Amino acid sequence: MKRLGIIPARGGSKRLPRKNLLLLDEKPLVQHTIEAVINSNRFDTIILTSDDQNILDVGSRFSQLSCELRESELSADNTKVIKVVHNICARNAYASKYQQVGLFLPTFPFRTAEDIRKGIDMLTTDTYSVISISPMSDPLQLCVAIDPETNIIDPTIIYEPSPLQTGNTRSQDFTEYYRVNGGFYIAWMQQFLKRDNFFQGKVKGFPIDGKRSVDIDEQYQLDYANFLVQMGHINL
Repeated sequence: MKRLGIIPARGGSKRLPRKNLLLLDEKPLVQHTIEAVINSNRFDTIILTSDDQNILDVGSRFSQLSCELRESELSADNTKVIKVVHNICARNAYASKYQQVGLFLPTFPFRTAEDIRKGIDMLTTDTYSVISISPMSDPLQLCVAIDPETNIIDPTIIYEPSPLQTGNTRSQDFTEYYRVNGGFYIAWMQQFLKRDNFFQGKVKGFPIDGKRSVDIDEQYQLDYANFLVQMGHINL
């Protein structure tokens, strides 16, 4: 079984400029994902794709990594990451020789090599993909919608009647919901190329605990991630 791993890391970010190069536990953010994928020992080829040479310079420290400067047409703010992944997978060198493909976003640094190995083991022949997920921090059942003009809220956006209306607000009584966290997306190569999506067919979720479910898109999230490491709550 041959596997291709892809780590897309753009240089630009509107909310947190140069985030992939900012330090988490004294390492560039992108390096944590690079090390997790390499240390999983499950990928025959790992590609770091970026429009930023400084990010590629981080990747060049690792002999197990192939670093690619991304084409300008795949580097715009509105370019979807799925398009970047498809562009790489569609090359003859990969499409015909690799059976599985994995996508790993650098903004989720606390996924581990062991998480990746376990996720791969879940990808059976009757499964299209395996995607890492995290528990919602607040019950979805207590969500409300708001009219931006009047500030009137609608508590029935998820359930009608809403638990807020019935008084049944004990979180223990609610079904637990999860969110996709970007830690990894793993699929069968040929099926991915046909569907151009990780969410088609039978998809399995790999839960990652809430403590490690930190997505870094803003400064306070990076500060929080560093705090977790410094206080010993996360071991890197």
